[in-house]
Amino acid sequence: MTASVAGLLGGEVPAAVAGRVLLHAGYRRAARYRDRVDAAVGGLVLAGPGALARAGQPREEGFEAALLVDEAGYRDAAATEEAPFPAVDDGPAPLFGDPLEHQMLAHLAFADAALTPTGYLHAGQVGALEAAVDRVRRLGDPRVVLTVPFDVHWLQAGSLERLADALGRYPGPKALIVGGGAADVPRAVSGLVRLVERVPGAGVLRAGLSAFGCVARGGGFAAFGADGSMRRTAPPAPKDEGSRGGPGSPAVLFPDLMEFFLGFTLAKRLADEVPDCWCDQCQGASLGRFHTMAEQTAAAGHNACTLTDWVRQMCALDAADRGAWWRRRCRQALSSYAVWNERIKEKRFAAPAELAAWAELPVPKTGAQQVR
Repeated sequence: MTASVAGLLGGEVPAAVAGRVLLHAGYRRAARYRDRVDAAVGGLVLAGPGALARAGQPREEGFEAALLVDEAGYRDAAATEEAPFPAVDDGPAPLFGDPLEHQMLAHLAFADAALTPTGYLHAGQVGALEAAVDRVRRLGDPRVVLTVPFDVHWLQAGSLERLADALGRYPGPKALIVGGGAADVPRAVSGLVRLVERVPGAGVLRAGLSAFGCVARGGGFAAFGADGSMRRTAPPAPKDEGSRGGPGSPAVLFPDLMEFFLGFTLAKRLADEVPDCWCDQCQGASLGRFHTMAEQTAAAGHNACTLTDWVRQMCALDAADRGAWWRRRCRQALSSYAVWNERIKEKRFAAPAELAAWAELPVPKTGAQQVR
């Protein structure tokens, strides 16, 4: 099956993903989430080396929602001025044409748009960024999304303006991926919002709460990481071959607190106070039932259903009302930490800095957001 050539809204956002919050998942685990995606408002981003080779399988099995492929080459190599797309620039050249064009056409055999395999953009690497922009602009294909995996330090004053100016030179769709280590979270969130405002229609991939926050404030589209590894990225580093083992229970989204906790942790802390969940997966079952990894598929279904419900709520609102809705939702979750900590009287839940940052951001002025 080949993807249809998606039209563009406003010349910047592929219609197949416009206004949507997709799930960003490793391609090996995508089957856990596929049946819980709402084709009207969501979709999947298949991630990781090898994802492109497996992209046809969902289509062959009847998956009709939006689909993108993120080969995540930015985790292995940085962009340079000579090779902004290391995965194709450092490999054998095709006999004819641009290797980037060949790769993008391979994506479009199954995906609704093609994400460029841009290398990681370390802070200050303006030449590498401009080289990526120029290459994609020369392709002249509106189905190609300029993917920009950049270090969080680009969001500082001065650097942010240079980043926005460079991205403004490409008239087609763009997707942002924020990488790097610990940072001033409130400043990073506000910087990302400013960047989305400066780059109309930009998407935000491999994100946490910022996926919803950016779309609620006028971003073109987004992808929420289905697990912790998909809600962050880091600069390329030597492979660590050592095994640290894994958790003994799956990560579970606690809707009241808008945060993930290990299932065992939820069950232990909440004890007799554990609530029932009425998402499409749980249907009234206890939220404390995900004790071991034997429940990881059910936990993934719960997470996806909960996130999908948030997307539906957001998409039901006028675009101008979504920023206020998102801040109100974050503030309500932030206040719920005190309520739950009082109820359990044991080890307390700590609110994530990202939630607090979104709760404190001022509501955008009416009309500032563009309806796409």
